[in-house]
This record gives sequence, structure tokens and C-alpha cells, in this order.
Amino acid sequence: MSVNRRKLNRAWETLRALPVPAIATDRLVDLHDDLAYYDTAIAEEMREYVRGRRVNPARVQIDMELDETLRAFKPENAAEVVCRRELLRYKRRVDEVVRELIRANPEAQSS
Repeated sequence: MSVNRRKLNRAWETLRALPVPAIATDRLVDLHDDLAYYDTAIAEEMREYVRGRRVNPARVQIDMELDETLRAFKPENAAEVVCRRELLRYKRRVDEVVRELIRANPEAQSS
């Protein structure tokens, strides 16, 4: 097994071991939904990769807009601070999988 494949497997196992962050307030629903969509899209591509199929380079990209939106969110209470932190942590784990998936797939690097 190649080093890239081991790193990808480790990143994937780490992500799957994390619980999806809970929503602290109604203000965070849209961010949570966006993160869930990003996670689901990458999970679908990861399943395709594991099955030996081609990965869609258009879908295997780090979502910088989501990152900016999460960082720009201004929490109004302690629960929102914790939730935002957990959302960012979870997104970083998805980003690790994306980076390793790109390294493991030369087609994805050209996008």
C-alpha cells in the first residue's frame, strides 16, 4: 500500500470517527447544512475511489467559501462559540480527506 493511500485511509478513518457537530442555535443551521453537504459530497467521491472508480475532480475540492463563512460567523453566546469551533474542526478533517484524495488521484490534481 502506498504512502498516499495510507494517509488517505488514516484521514478517512479519523473523519468517520468524529461525531457530526450538533447545531447550537438556529443561526447555525445553514452553516451546519452546508458542512453536511460538503461532507456527503466528499464521502460519495471517497466511496467511488474505494470501489476503484474515477473520482470527479470538480467535486474533490476544498470548499474555501464554507471556510470563509464559518470564520466570518460572529457567535453571540457560548454555545455558538463551541458549535462554530466544532464545525471548523470537522471541516478541517473533511479538508484533510480532500487533500489526500487529490494526492491519490492525478486526475483530480489537474482541476
